[in-house]
Amino acid sequence: MVTSTTDAVAIIIVFAILIQFCVDRVKEIAGEKVMGYVKAPVWALAFGIVFALVFKIDLFQLMGYPADIPIVAKVFTGLILSSGSTGVHELIAKIRDSRTE
Repeated sequence: MVTSTTDAVAIIIVFAILIQFCVDRVKEIAGEKVMGYVKAPVWALAFGIVFALVFKIDLFQLMGYPADIPIVAKVFTGLILSSGSTGVHELIAKIRDSRTE
């Protein structure tokens, strides 16, 4: 169970790094021919959404903004995770700023 914002941020960053790792492995295994058809950002998006749904990760709920339709929030969390750790960090900073105002 997530007990603090720091725990939530750590979970999100770990999954963003895990997604990048998985995409890198797919690049090595699939080769240039497959990667020519299905680009790395598409793989990252797929991994992000799958991980968010399977592990029930909801960034918005973790940051104090519960959604009326949780599956939509999880899909958006997957989109955010697929942007990598830099994108996740930028978004979390903006969410945190909006909570303090």
